[in-house]
Amino acid sequence: MKKIGFIVQFLCLALFSFGQSAGDGIRFIEGEKWENVLKMAQEQDKYIFMDCYTSWCGPCKALAKDIFTRKDVGDFFNANFINVKYDMEKGVGKDLYKHYKSNIIGFPTLLLINKEGKVVHQMAGFQEANVLIDGMKAGMEGKSLFAYKDRYAAGERELAFLKDYVVALQGAFLKDDIENIVLDYMKTIPVEKLQEKEIWDFVGAYIKDPYSPQFDYVIFNIDRLANKVKFDRYSVERQLGWALERAVDQVVEVKFDKDGTPLRLVDAAGKVDTLLRLIDRGNLKRAETLRAKIRIYELELAQKWNEIYECQMMYRGIKALGFSDRYLEETAQYLAAYCPDKAVIEKYLTLIEKLQQEEDKGSSKLRSYYYGTLSVLHAKLGNAAKAKEFKKMDEKIKAEKAKEFESFLKKSN
Repeated sequence: MKKIGFIVQFLCLALFSFGQSAGDGIRFIEGEKWENVLKMAQEQDKYIFMDCYTSWCGPCKALAKDIFTRKDVGDFFNANFINVKYDMEKGVGKDLYKHYKSNIIGFPTLLLINKEGKVVHQMAGFQEANVLIDGMKAGMEGKSLFAYKDRYAAGERELAFLKDYVVALQGAFLKDDIENIVLDYMKTIPVEKLQEKEIWDFVGAYIKDPYSPQFDYVIFNIDRLANKVKFDRYSVERQLGWALERAVDQVVEVKFDKDGTPLRLVDAAGKVDTLLRLIDRGNLKRAETLRAKIRIYELELAQKWNEIYECQMMYRGIKALGFSDRYLEETAQYLAAYCPDKAVIEKYLTLIEKLQQEEDKGSSKLRSYYYGTLSVLHAKLGNAAKAKEFKKMDEKIKAEKAKEFESFLKKSN
């Protein structure tokens, strides 16, 4: 009886698969036992297309509503695959998630699985109809992500192959792998090759390391490149500017240990020289901000405490450090840790107290709070009671913000 029951069930599934009408979108088998699905794939000699989703996933719902229901998508998938879908947090889906966890980088993940149960191709995230069809068609034809991975490991490096490999990685949302491949490729070509449009289109968006020869070449030859490659100069200059700003911040920004104590700045003279040379040559937006940060950093290294305050006030006056006083706070906390001149600490304390008084007059939830920094400065000057008072106020504000964030997350879900 058990055998007859299984045969009936299997035939029903098979008829469900074969009896799909064109134009209805993908007709999925949902929540079926995995061994039954594998038997269907073996019987029909087909790949299995698996939609790995969760009930809370927005892109999963968008795929189900806008892509899987399309006629062109349904025609292709219904003709070529056994189509199944599983909620990865329920029933059979929980076991399948454990089994295929290494292939599921997020939701939705879309897997192409052979009749032996091995993943041969994967995609992730919301995909437009043509991208989804082309991606799974490539996987079915042996141009899968894993086939490309094996070819790359074997040493294949032709540009046409790398472009196809990157497309497969994009479909799987493996951004880090893409960047590593492009960066490795750039190391193999002369920088002058960046003048060739095909190569620029492949690598241009990944030129973000100010210490690389490619970055140096672009910033010093941007006029020639813009003329030959015909790229959007504004976008490229913005890309270079952001990369320089990140690099400057990595060198000059104050870092803190787990207890909130500022760590001593490290002398990175070689990097600073490189960054200043690029900033001066690039004529990019926010160049004055980057020069200002580097100047204050150099004064901190030299322990010229009075000059730090005077320099920072000058830059604040011309808004060179932006409209936020976060950088001012970091400098004040650094000086509280390492500056022996209490007169300089007093200057920062007076300024930051004034800033907090101005913030306290407002009612906006977006106002700034300097209580933590005020606590540190008062402690440095020996004002224990004031330091304790501001520390409590800082802890209270942080607790309120944490509660607000927790409430926001609950509403979002």
